[in-house]
Order: sequence, then structure tokens, then C-alpha cells
Amino acid sequence: MLLQSASILLAAASAVSAQAVVGTAYGFATGVTGGGDAVAATPSSAEELAEWLSDDTARVIVIDQEYDFTGTTGTDSGCDRISCSVSGGGQYYLGDISCGSSDNTAVSSISYDTAGPSPLAVGSNKSIISSNGQGVLKGKGLSLQSDASNVIIQGIEFTNINPGIVWGGDALDFQGGNDGVWVDHCKFSLIGRQFVVSHYTGSRLTLSNNEFDGVTTTSASCNNNHYWTMMFIADGDQVTLDRNYFHDVSGRAPKLGADGVSGNFQASNNYFSNMDGHAFDAYDGAIAILEGNVFESVTTPITEQGASVSTIFNVVDDAAASSCESYIGRACAVNSVDSGSGDWPALSDTSALSSFSSLTDYLVEPIAASEVASLVSSNAGPANLGSDSTSGGTDASATTPAAVVETTAAAVVETPVAETTAAAVVETPVAQEEAPAAATTTEAAAAATETASESASGEEVQQWGQCGGSNWTGATTCAAGTSCVAYNDWYSQCVSSAERRMKRALRHRH
Repeated sequence: MLLQSASILLAAASAVSAQAVVGTAYGFATGVTGGGDAVAATPSSAEELAEWLSDDTARVIVIDQEYDFTGTTGTDSGCDRISCSVSGGGQYYLGDISCGSSDNTAVSSISYDTAGPSPLAVGSNKSIISSNGQGVLKGKGLSLQSDASNVIIQGIEFTNINPGIVWGGDALDFQGGNDGVWVDHCKFSLIGRQFVVSHYTGSRLTLSNNEFDGVTTTSASCNNNHYWTMMFIADGDQVTLDRNYFHDVSGRAPKLGADGVSGNFQASNNYFSNMDGHAFDAYDGAIAILEGNVFESVTTPITEQGASVSTIFNVVDDAAASSCESYIGRACAVNSVDSGSGDWPALSDTSALSSFSSLTDYLVEPIAASEVASLVSSNAGPANLGSDSTSGGTDASATTPAAVVETTAAAVVETPVAETTAAAVVETPVAQEEAPAAATTTEAAAAATETASESASGEEVQQWGQCGGSNWTGATTCAAGTSCVAYNDWYSQCVSSAERRMKRALRHRH
């Protein structure tokens, strides 16, 4: 009987953890709570999903299945590229926004799935989460409505949105003014156009622990690598890119800014692999710190245009890393570029660092690049949500315990008064589209064991060790340079000054 009761309790605990946000938003998404303590609920239909997503009611929406929106075909005119035709593995271009150049040939009838250009509208105060990695949106993406804020999207897979057709739909679209969005442990694949795009007015967001899988047979660069990875072209964007896995993509990975707009970007500990094209692209007005990133077999780590932007600080050696100290209070992490990758020029103008000196509460503290490839490739994406320490942390050696999960009750399916389908939001192009150019887990576990031993003996607790919480009987004095910060009633942890600032900012926003 005792064994049976224990099994029931474990099953119940698993059900709750599968239907709660894991970790805490960080980086530029610091303070984001999504649906907060709203009761987690699973939609009964695609129509109910659309209804719940589109309002501004605080909700924790559990997606526990694949929603397949494909199957309705439309036709429209467009064009094909002469230099990279569909017959050679290219993509069609729907409509006339990307047609009209000498490299185009007109196509009178292009068949496409009508779900793609009509994404699901998303309002404010939402946690959109997957149940045990089963949440899949097939054929239709999400569009954050203008000025929608405080949204968490975690563990969702976006796939099969008209992969052979440019302008056939984006996976994740920010319509502007989206103040506070955390996109974590998601996967993007087989999308006709952008995996992620922000435009119009600036948004504040963090993309962390996501997989951007560019493997495709229909590529705008005709090389089986997806070209339209992500672009942030809104005036005033504030974007953190941390511990994401980019592979088999050939362009805009990412594109930072555009002529006439400005934005702040931190890209830390991202893993770029097997890319027949370019990773970073940037334009005047983009202010960026690039640190601790890893490039393996990447043809062009940064474009010539991107390398000409004076407000990008690219950490290429220890000297550049140490120059961060006087601006942001810590050394930066050196990027790593292997021999199979192209040039990674030194961009050492400290104006970018100066601009970030007032934004240090939003900066992620990176780990060494030597640890990135194994950490990111094994932890990114929906399947790895909850199996690692990267959600809401600023150091890979930080162990996020099971208790550090936003407390959301077990799922209760709500019964709506009426079912309505959210109005479709179709992206409005802003410009003529240019053609593309043809600590390890073991170490963390060892550190946690060592810290537990020290706590039990009454000695001071080292960084990332537990220092308090309900029923805690160990040591409560943190090592020099760290402080004991409470994450919830059950768990307090010794963290650095950077993490402490993040926690303080989170409290101030509540």
C-alpha cells in the first residue's frame, strides 16, 4: 500500500510539473510571468485554443498534442528565382512583394496551404506551454498582437508552414511593442519564411535554449539550408539570444536591425553548426555584445555588412574580454571559431559596452565557449525541457532544482461560454525582400554534491548552493561575492551579484 501511494504521488507530481513553466524568465525578458498563477488548462479544440490565445486574460495554456492546421489549399500568382529555381531546390515567392527583378520569372498559379499566412493571434499575459514535449503547431504559427506583453512560450514545436513558399507564413511574429516575451526550449523547422521576426515598434524579449533546424529540400539559397532564420528590424528592439542551437541554416541567423532603426542585442553561448551561409548580419543602429558563441563549419560567421557596424562588440580574445570589466562589471566570454569556419573579425569599439552599462540587469553572464557545444546541443529544444539547468539561469553550473518551477495548479479544463476563432493576423511586408546571397552536466552534479556536503557540515555555501527554504537544515551563510536569494518558499540559492540584480528587477516588476 505504501509503495502504491508513493507511485500515485510521483505520478501526480509529474503531471503538475508537465503543466507549469520551468524556470524563470531572464535576459531582456526579466520580469515576465506569463499567465502567472492562473490554473493550467488544456483547450478542447483548435477553436478554443485560438480563443484563449487571443484575449488578454491571464492564462496558462497547455498544448498536449499536435494541432495540424494544414489541408486547405489556395492558389495565387507569384514568381520563381532564375538563379535558384524551384526545380533546383529553391522556393516560390507568393504575391508580388519579392517579384519584379531581372532574376524573377512570373508564375501564374502557386498552390499553398492557407493556414500559413493566417497565424494564431496572441494577446497579453499568457504562458503557452507543452505537456512533456508533445505540443506541436503544424502549418500555422503564432503572432504576438501589437502591444501584447508578458508572454511565455515554452516547449512548443513549430513546423511545416508552407516550407516551399516564401511569404507562406512565419513561425513566430512580433507585431511590435511586445514588452516582455520569453521563448524557451522551442523548436523551429520547415518554415517557408522567418522562424522568428520582429518589426514595427520595438519589443523586449529573450530567446533561450531553442533549436533552429534548417534542414530542408526547399531553400532560398538552393543548398538544403533554410535561409530566413530570424530578423529583428523594429526600432527599439531589446533582444537576448542565449544558448540557442542554430544548424543547417544559411542566412539571417540572426539579422540585427535595419537601416534607420536602433536596437540592443546580447548573443551569448549560442551554438552555430553546419551552416552553408552566414550567421550574424547587422546594420547601423544595432548595438550588440557577441560573447561565448561557438561556430563549427560556418561559412560566414558574420557578413561584411555586419562587420562594418561600429556598435558591435565581438569578443575575439582575452584582451577584448577583459575590456568589458570597466563597463559591465565583469569580463566577457571569448567566442570560438573552428578552422572549418570563415573569418570572425575583431570588432572592439567599446561604444557598445558603454551603451550596455545602464542595462546590466538584463545581461546574461555567459559560460566559457569550451562548454557550449555539448551543453547546447544536448539541452536545446522541447524534448530537453526540464532535463538541464539552462531555463532561467545565468550560468550553466547553476543547478535549477525541481522546486524552482512557477507554481501552477494541476490542469483543469475550463468550459468556455462560446467558441470563437481568433481573427487572423497576416504579416504586412515592410520592404522589398532581398534575395539571399547565392560547465558540463557531470561537473554541475559534482559541484552540487560538494556543496551539499559543505552545507551539512555547517560551512559556508559556495555559489549556486542551497542556502535556505522550507525545512532546510543546512548552512545559510554564502561565500564571499554571493548572497542568499529566495526563489520561492522552498528554495533559496547563493548567487552572484548579476543574478541578484536580476532577482531584484523581477521583484520590482511584480
